[in-house]
Amino acid sequence: MRSIKGTVQNGVIHPTEPIEGHDGQQVVITFVEEETESPQPIDDSSWNDLMTFIDAHAVDTGIEDLAHQHDHYIHGTPKREPYP
Repeated sequence: MRSIKGTVQNGVIHPTEPIEGHDGQQVVITFVEEETESPQPIDDSSWNDLMTFIDAHAVDTGIEDLAHQHDHYIHGTPKREPYP
């Protein structure tokens, strides 16, 4: 499958590049909404700052299943299925 860009003028499609060898071939036309703004690049320094903060404030509780069984340790509910 090949995609061709083009524009519509007065209801007629005008491709932006030549199309040869496709006379009589059926086509599907999809209208694409162009973005008005390009997405902002992700600033890796913010992610690195967060990871540095987490590493600096991490606490070793010695509880291997703390994340899996957090309701048990925080609220006193019965433990769920065993931790893998």
